[in-house]
Amino acid sequence: MITGLLKKRNRLLVFCWILFFVSCTNQNEIVGAKWSGDSDFMFVDENEMRMHYATEISGKTAFIGGLYEVLKSQTSVVIDRLEVTQIEFETREDGVKYCRLWGTVTNSIEECYLLAYECEPIYSD
Repeated sequence: MITGLLKKRNRLLVFCWILFFVSCTNQNEIVGAKWSGDSDFMFVDENEMRMHYATEISGKTAFIGGLYEVLKSQTSVVIDRLEVTQIEFETREDGVKYCRLWGTVTNSIEECYLLAYECEPIYSD
């Protein structure tokens, strides 16, 4: 009787362990972002914070570790180059999804970000 209960307990523990292991290893990692809305670029340095409105990154897609030219919208004027180090996803109170693509730029030692609207994560395979 006791060995039967121990076998059932051990099977249950093994099942729970396998379920836990599979659920932890099956999660996809966020590797980038894509957006369909507008974007703005926040430049930060030791002396000021300056928002550049109506900016864009070609293709409206960016990946962590990638280097992108931030352009003034509808032009070829380069505001700065952003190397993406992390991405935050948020939702405004009115339901609009947005993200901040944080990274280093060529003209400042401080991290700056691109604010993109209607933003969705891109997951690893």
